Amino acid sequence: MRDDQKMARFTPATPRSRRLGRELRKLREGASLTLDAAGKQVGSSGSRIQRIEAGDIKARPGDVMELLLAYGVAIDSEPGGSLLVMARELREAGWWQRLNTLPPRYATMIAYEEEATEVRNFEPSLIPGLLQTEAYARAVISVGQETNDEMIEQRVQARMQRQAILARKQNRPKLHAVISEAALRVEVGGAEVMREQLDRLAAVTTQPNITVQVLRFAAGAHMANHGGFLILGLDNDLPLGYIDTLAGALFLEARGDLLRLETVYDHLKSLAMSPAESVKFIKERSNAMAQGQ
Repeated sequence: MRDDQKMARFTPATPRSRRLGRELRKLREGASLTLDAAGKQVGSSGSRIQRIEAGDIKARPGDVMELLLAYGVAIDSEPGGSLLVMARELREAGWWQRLNTLPPRYATMIAYEEEATEVRNFEPSLIPGLLQTEAYARAVISVGQETNDEMIEQRVQARMQRQAILARKQNRPKLHAVISEAALRVEVGGAEVMREQLDRLAAVTTQPNITVQVLRFAAGAHMANHGGFLILGLDNDLPLGYIDTLAGALFLEARGDLLRLETVYDHLKSLAMSPAESVKFIKERSNAMAQGQ
């Protein structure tokens, strides 16, 4: 394994690449090898081994095989076999990687979202992307930075594809969304598009893995007046915070930042209407629009 060979891409870490890296680090430490010593064993550098262990480099199965042999781990038994399978899965491109129009940080968020076991989302002015109708999503994306019709369509289809995680048969994540009343009143795309969106929002709450709470104007000031955010819960890993700002997307991974996000989210849940009351309010809002109110 040589550094001058393109054996793995240097990309933002994902839950799978981090998991593989953690397991390889445990095996290296179990073999009493330093990063430099492990690198020397496989003809690489200690810094590259460190990036593999951090999940930043998605190691190929051949890379993992060489490391396993260096650590004295049989590749035809556990945990060697499982780690090789994990490495093969890492090399499979996700659907979002085939869309070259997606901003890198947005694509990274999708990669994490695909593996999330829980999604907590607060939205102050729009319906959450995972719950948007196609017409609503197109109206939102069309007034954003995208002006090319083809790029707009790719972004719309990407948003629709993201929603597949909520209906998949295995490893279906739980979604809890706190939505400001403002998001239910702003007529994105016009009255007809908005009514369709409200009806869809009420309908999806019948799914056992989806919970929606509405934060009424009457709740007053709250701890998230700065804007919306996502908290992605990950299996065997720390959660990930994601905030989309005018200056670009931010990922929050520090424990202190995550604790604050979770505290704010719990605060919003306590101020919002109950799920049952929220569904009733959403339906009332849809009926009011039908009557031109």
